[in-house]
Amino acid sequence: MSATSEPRTPYYLIDRSKLLDNMRKIDIVRERSGAKALLALKCFATWSVFDLMREHMDGTTSSSLNEVRLGRQRFGGETHAYSVAWADHEIDEAVSHADKIIFNTVGQLERFADRAEGIARGIRLNPGISSSSFDLADPARPFSRLGEWNAARVEPVLDRISGFMIHNNCENDDFELFSRMLDVRSRRGSARSCPRSTGSASAAASTSPARTTRSTPSATD
Repeated sequence: MSATSEPRTPYYLIDRSKLLDNMRKIDIVRERSGAKALLALKCFATWSVFDLMREHMDGTTSSSLNEVRLGRQRFGGETHAYSVAWADHEIDEAVSHADKIIFNTVGQLERFADRAEGIARGIRLNPGISSSSFDLADPARPFSRLGEWNAARVEPVLDRISGFMIHNNCENDDFELFSRMLDVRSRRGSARSCPRSTGSASAAASTSPARTTRSTPSATD
């Protein structure tokens, strides 16, 4: 590349060969586990490489209206919607783009369930077990409002949902701790006759019948 044709800085340089190496690792996880893999757009939303990534992943998961729209329009596949706080003017458009929507609390489910009747619905659970030493990024930290932790609140609405999301396994390399998270999920969810409860292989789970891994592949050099 000549000096006159070099792009202006700053810019992101993505090595597609290294990205493909990561995609092949995801292929192995999908094949051996039967899990589905979703791209977390909150962490990686570079749609110039979506053509490569969609060949190795099942869809996207999002944390805002703009992200769920991006997932539907640019990536395709399964499109999962989640937000800590949906606004009244956002929920209808979010549902129009999504195959599944995860509500942060029982209160959020009760507020918007009727407007999401046409798609699968779930609730985020907070198992109360931390895997991160960085409090700001720890959804299970004290006084966290990310997900429901009280089974007594969830049990009355089980007939209105098809599964759970758990998102608290970031940076965890302790399998025993991960196993404890699944035990908590079992005690709070599937042991209480939920129609379908899905687990977390890496960071989150969805309402899919298959287990779903939420992935944020690194692609920068």
